[in-house]
Amino acid sequence: MNVKRFKAAAVLASPMLFDKEKTLAKVIGIAEEAAGEGARLIVFPETFIPSYPWWIWMAVNNPKRLELYRNLHEESIPVPGPEIDLLSRTAERLRLFMVIGINERDGGTLYNSQVFIDERGRLVGKRRKLMPTGEEKTVWGWGHGNDLKVLDTELGRIGALICYEHSMPLSRFALYAMGEQIHAANWPGAAFKSQPRDRSRIIDAAMRHTAFEGQVFVIFSSSCMSREEVDFYLELDPGNEGLLSPGGGIAGIVSPLGDYIAGPVEHQEGIVLGEIDLDLIRDAKHMVDTVGHYARNDIFSLFVDRRPREPLQTLEPAPESAPGRELLRTWERLKETALSGRAPDPMDMDRFERQLKKTFRHEGV
Repeated sequence: MNVKRFKAAAVLASPMLFDKEKTLAKVIGIAEEAAGEGARLIVFPETFIPSYPWWIWMAVNNPKRLELYRNLHEESIPVPGPEIDLLSRTAERLRLFMVIGINERDGGTLYNSQVFIDERGRLVGKRRKLMPTGEEKTVWGWGHGNDLKVLDTELGRIGALICYEHSMPLSRFALYAMGEQIHAANWPGAAFKSQPRDRSRIIDAAMRHTAFEGQVFVIFSSSCMSREEVDFYLELDPGNEGLLSPGGGIAGIVSPLGDYIAGPVEHQEGIVLGEIDLDLIRDAKHMVDTVGHYARNDIFSLFVDRRPREPLQTLEPAPESAPGRELLRTWERLKETALSGRAPDPMDMDRFERQLKKTFRHEGV
């Protein structure tokens, strides 16, 4: 039975730096708190397990970068795997749908991924960030078109993007066109003044615009920095003194009309809870339906290649059919007869004609 009205939770929290076991324990504690408040759906920050690698934006020499990458690789998690199994048991126990950002380890490559675990404890989806941003390309691989997806769940049709994927208009539109009703967004958050922009204001603007543009509920979560994390990075790169401080981040829930219905909470850990009423989507679409009456499909169209991209694709020769082998043997006899100057055997000619028709029928020609 589909639920049209329920409570959702957005999380602002700091991970336990480079420690997947402790971060998993923190995730479970937060999930238990949200479920205790009646939440049916919860969204956690980007790459929360084991943490976002802020060091990629810092002045760190190559040997140290390799050391940090090894640590990140070791603490990242496979999908499926024992860590996902633990989250699945937690989701089932709490009857809570979970969307969480992870560093996914797949062979020798890491990915910035989102996993979706339903209230029955089933891993119902996973997607990878299509385009790692800037220095993120030094640690994460790319996603593909099949990472644009909307999941049909008991709570509604849930889609998701990560961080600056929200600056890709066609990615957003693809999700709207797939019938997205609830949008889960994962972000990293920090009071890190390494760029000439306020991250929290960018997140706020992007989330409210996504809700208005797609007539969807947006549940967005970001991380914040703990004192421990700040101290670690200041020791790693003292040049960040004055640029880095505890806190940062923003989390909230936005309605299809672009208004906050919960939060936002900023610069400190917390959980915000708000009611999702899917009937409000109908009201929002009365004025604007981005993929319906307010679209001009006669002028604009979007093509999405959702084929998975495997590292190895092979083209094998088709196995010879039995009729084809018989045809080939008869042809070789006729050719040998013709080359010797003899007249062809009428029986071979008749056999060749029959085998030719049989082979074409067998091969579907």
